[in-house]
Amino acid sequence: MMGGVGEPAHEVINVVPVPLNAANSLQSLVDATVSARESRTQRVRRLQEEAKALAREQISELEILIDATAKMAHEIAEGGEAYPVGARELSRRLADELPRTLQTLRIVTKKSL
Repeated sequence: MMGGVGEPAHEVINVVPVPLNAANSLQSLVDATVSARESRTQRVRRLQEEAKALAREQISELEILIDATAKMAHEIAEGGEAYPVGARELSRRLADELPRTLQTLRIVTKKSL
């Protein structure tokens, strides 16, 4: 696996020292392995939460853009002769559809995230 172009990737591995001369060294090894797995599990949970937070942030930005686009489309649709007929008609359709699209996005997002 490569980190960047021509660079090897460096993976972080949790290493826990285990005394090999202890009477219960097998149990120590098992405990160390479980401990490393738990920290990996915690890391996975943290990364999943970060990903969900970023997803919510991006969806919020999309909602703002859809709303702004709907408003601009309405302005163009009502803009009269200054705009070509085809642009006004397309903008009229967008101004009609985008608020419903925004509402659907909000409902879907509320259920999912």
